[in-house]
Amino acid sequence: MQYKRNEKIELLRVISCLLVICIHVSNYYSRGYGKISESSYIVSIIINGYSRVAVPIFFMISGYLLIHEHIAIKKSIKRVIGTAWILIFWSGVYYIWNYFYRDKIYDLQLLFEEPVKKHLWFLYAILGMYIALPFLQCLLKNMPPLLMKYFVLLWVLFLAANYVLALSDMEVTYQVPLVGSSCYLGYFIMGYLIRCFEGRIPVKKWECIVIALVAGMITVAATYLYTDYKGFHVERFFEYRNILIGISATAVFIGVLQGKEQQLKKNTLKIIRCISRHSLTIYLSHILFLDIIKKECNPRGLFSGVGIILYVGIVFVITLVFSVAFDRISGKIHKIVQAIIKCKPGENR
Repeated sequence: MQYKRNEKIELLRVISCLLVICIHVSNYYSRGYGKISESSYIVSIIINGYSRVAVPIFFMISGYLLIHEHIAIKKSIKRVIGTAWILIFWSGVYYIWNYFYRDKIYDLQLLFEEPVKKHLWFLYAILGMYIALPFLQCLLKNMPPLLMKYFVLLWVLFLAANYVLALSDMEVTYQVPLVGSSCYLGYFIMGYLIRCFEGRIPVKKWECIVIALVAGMITVAATYLYTDYKGFHVERFFEYRNILIGISATAVFIGVLQGKEQQLKKNTLKIIRCISRHSLTIYLSHILFLDIIKKECNPRGLFSGVGIILYVGIVFVITLVFSVAFDRISGKIHKIVQAIIKCKPGENR
């Protein structure tokens, strides 16, 4: 049963990988409002809006897999150090990339305010959760079912309230700890709670599909109408603290887990596992190739319905090949370094 569950999580990772690239490609079209046709803009925000479930799903996957684990301080510290090194490495990569390829100089004094490249914010957020993970595990594992349901209720209410207030330019400074302090932490915990109630959630797969479609439709419609009113592209409804995106992501997550097991072909399973295994590197590196396309090509020259599909496919395939090669090489280097460290002085090397 654990194996089957992991297959669905792997599928969610693959879906999220593709959708993240969809977000960044469609962003380029959406932000070209006024420079592209109205129909091209509408298609871009439809793809953009429905793809926004990707990042919340990534957080939920982490919570689903990690919070239930046995509390181990050493393992937790190792995970934090590993993630910190990944953040440092990729920040260095994009610092050099921006300087030499994009002629942009990043101010290192901003390192703790904003990442070198915007999409690296995910590592900042997940690193904080990894640091707090042992405490979250201790707290949540001892939580009775009724209290879990109460958490979900409070998190949804505060997520909705904070977002509505933000739309009215009334940001809440003093947030309620845990249930209202961070939408990302909420997604992380929701992944674990969904696992706790897996198989007992009274929602069918088709209902999850309808919920996700309706919530996404409202998000897209609100974006279009508000953009038309303002006269420039507005992304406020694409924020991850938007309760509608939270509902859509949760519905997709539960829907995939609720779905029946499919007897996939061996080659299909291998592809899914391969993409899942390299999903983090795909997320971190795909911007390199997207930058090249933006600079060397003219993506907006194509209708968004064609261009987004084309460029998402190109970026995804190239990034997957790069990620497989990169992870294999870095894995071998890691093994060599570990062997050198463990080798005692005087031993044959």
